[in-house]
Amino acid sequence: MLDTKNPLIAEFLKDHQQFSRLIYEISNLLKANKIEKARERAKELDAVAGPHIAYEEAELYPRLAGLGEKATSEEMLVGQHHEAIDALRDLLNIPTPSEEQLKSIKAGFQDSLTHAEHCGSLISLLTQLEASEQTESLEVLRDFRKQGKNWTDL
Repeated sequence: MLDTKNPLIAEFLKDHQQFSRLIYEISNLLKANKIEKARERAKELDAVAGPHIAYEEAELYPRLAGLGEKATSEEMLVGQHHEAIDALRDLLNIPTPSEEQLKSIKAGFQDSLTHAEHCGSLISLLTQLEASEQTESLEVLRDFRKQGKNWTDL
């Protein structure tokens, strides 16, 4: 069981829950063909996900690889981010998506849900880090938040 009083775990999970909730909402809105509402939520996701994705790619995945995490490759996880960002960009930038484009956008958000579920479970491995390393990792997450870049700007 995760120690949610651990600052790194607590802050990562808070971000991840918000990120996952938005993906879920957008996916459901897309299924209901509520494109404009999905686009509104996608703008929020873009802002929330930027620091979170930057943290995962620059800090979380390399640390997990350093711990010997072999179940999922860093290359695969980052590749899934690229697939998700393609769907997000298309939703935000294509005013009237064709049926084929909409199908691709929907699939991208559905795949993002699966990725978010898997990725969130990897955080438990960070509890294996020394306290000083956890503090360093938390500072990286906070620095990315301060930068406040959108996901589409990474």
